[in-house]
Amino acid sequence: MNRTNENKEANVIDKDNGNLNNQQDKTFNPPTNNLNTCKEEDLKKSWCVTATPSILHFLTLLILGTSIWGILWSAWGENWWIGGPWFRLAAVPVAGWASGQVLHKLTTLPPLLAALLTGIIARHWGILDMREYTHIDAFLRKVYPVIILGKASLGWDVKYMRNNYKLIASLGVLPWAAEVFILAVLVNLLLDFPWLWGFLLGSIYASVSCAVIMPSVIKHNKLAGGKRNWTQLICTAGGIDTALSVGVYGLIYSFIFYDTNDIYRYTKASLTIFVGVALGIMWGSLAGLVPHSQDFYVTELRVLFVLIGGLLANFLTSLFGWAGAGGVAVLACNATAATHWARHGWKLNNNSASTTYRVLWAAFEPTLFTYTGTFFVINTSVSRLLLGFAILAVCLIVRLSVTFLVCWNFTLKEKIYVCCTWITKSIVEAVLCPLALVTLMSSYVHDDIRLKYAEDMMILTIQAILITTPIGFLLTNCIEEKQSIYQE
Repeated sequence: MNRTNENKEANVIDKDNGNLNNQQDKTFNPPTNNLNTCKEEDLKKSWCVTATPSILHFLTLLILGTSIWGILWSAWGENWWIGGPWFRLAAVPVAGWASGQVLHKLTTLPPLLAALLTGIIARHWGILDMREYTHIDAFLRKVYPVIILGKASLGWDVKYMRNNYKLIASLGVLPWAAEVFILAVLVNLLLDFPWLWGFLLGSIYASVSCAVIMPSVIKHNKLAGGKRNWTQLICTAGGIDTALSVGVYGLIYSFIFYDTNDIYRYTKASLTIFVGVALGIMWGSLAGLVPHSQDFYVTELRVLFVLIGGLLANFLTSLFGWAGAGGVAVLACNATAATHWARHGWKLNNNSASTTYRVLWAAFEPTLFTYTGTFFVINTSVSRLLLGFAILAVCLIVRLSVTFLVCWNFTLKEKIYVCCTWITKSIVEAVLCPLALVTLMSSYVHDDIRLKYAEDMMILTIQAILITTPIGFLLTNCIEEKQSIYQE
C-alpha cells in the first residue's frame, strides 16, 4: 500500500514537472515568425537611430546655406541670382564639397579628389574659371596657408621634437631636398625650365601632405604600440617638410617676381626661414601670456589671437616681399602657443583652438581644391602628360629611396610604412601651384615664356595630386587595416 501511494505521488510530481516544463517552453520559446519580425523591427529602428543625426546635419547645412544665399541675393541682386557670376563663384565649391562627401562615403578616398575634379569639370563646361577672378584667388591663397599650417602645428609635441630632433630633421629634410634637386634637373633637361623655375616647382612638388593620411596614422599608432610614436613622428617630420616647401617657395617666388637690388635679395635668401621662426616664436609666446587662463573669454581670445596673428604675418610679409616667412611664422607660432596652453590644461590637438581650425579647414578645403581645379587645362598633349607621369615616377623613386635609407634603424615593416606615408602630395601643391600663374596674369607686362612655365607647373602639380593622393592614402589605410586584423 505504501509503495502504491509513493508511485501515485511520484506520478503526480512527474505530471507537475511536465506541466512546469511545458509552461517554460511556452514562455521562453516564442514562434519563429515573431522572432524574425522583432529582428526586422530592431534593424529598422537601429538604422533610423543611426541615420537621423546625419540626415538632420545635412538638412541643417542646406537650410543655412540657402538662407545665406537668400541674404546675399536680397542685398546685392542679380549677381547672386542663379547663374550669376557671384552665385557660380559660391556654388562650385559647394558642389565640390558635396561630391567629396559622396566619394568619401562610397570609397573612403579623400574628398579633396572629388573637389579637384569638380573644379576641372566646371572650367571645361564654362561654369567657372578662376583666371577671371585673379584678385579674389590671390587673396584666398594668402588665407589658406594660415588655416592649413596653423591646424597642423597645434598638434606638435615640442618635447618629442627635442628628444628626436635628428630623426625628425633627417626625415623632413633629406627626402624633400633629394626630390627638389632631381625634379629641377629633370624639368631643366626635358622641359627647358630655367634652374630658378625648376627649383620653384620642386619646392612645392616635393611637399608631403600628412593631413590626408593622419587619421590612419593615429589608428596605426594606437594598434601598433611599441616604442614608435607614429603620430608625432609623421606629423612633426611632415611639418618640417611643409615649412621648407613654404619657406623656399616664398623665397624663390620673391626672387623672381619682386624687383630689388641683389644685396637685398641675397639677404632675404639667407634670412627668410629664420625670420619666420623668430616671428612665430615671439607671437606664440605672447599667446601663452595673454589672455590669462582664468579669463572668462579665454577660449575665444586665444583662437582669435593666433588666427589673426597668422593672417597678419602672412599678408604683411607678402607685402614686403618676404612671402615665405609668413607661412613659417604660422607654424612656429601655433606650435609655441599650443605648448604654453598645454601647461594650463589644454591637450595638444584636442582643444577649442584645434576644433576651430578643423571647422575652418572643412570649409576652406573644398574651396581651395575646386578653385585650383579651374586652372587646369585638359587639352594638353598626350606626350606632355606621359612625360609628366615619367617625371613623377622618377621623383617618387628617389624620394622613397632616400626615405628608406633615412630610417636605417627601423624594421623592414616600419620602413615600408614610413615610405607609404611619404607618398601623398596634395595640400601645399594645391595652394601654391597656381600662384605664379595668377601673378603673371595680374601683371601689366605680358610674358609668354614665363606664362608657359607657369602653365607647365600647374599641369605637373595637378597630375601629381591626382596620382599620389589615392595611392598614398590607400597604401597607408591598407597597412592600418592589416594591423587591426592582426590585433584582433
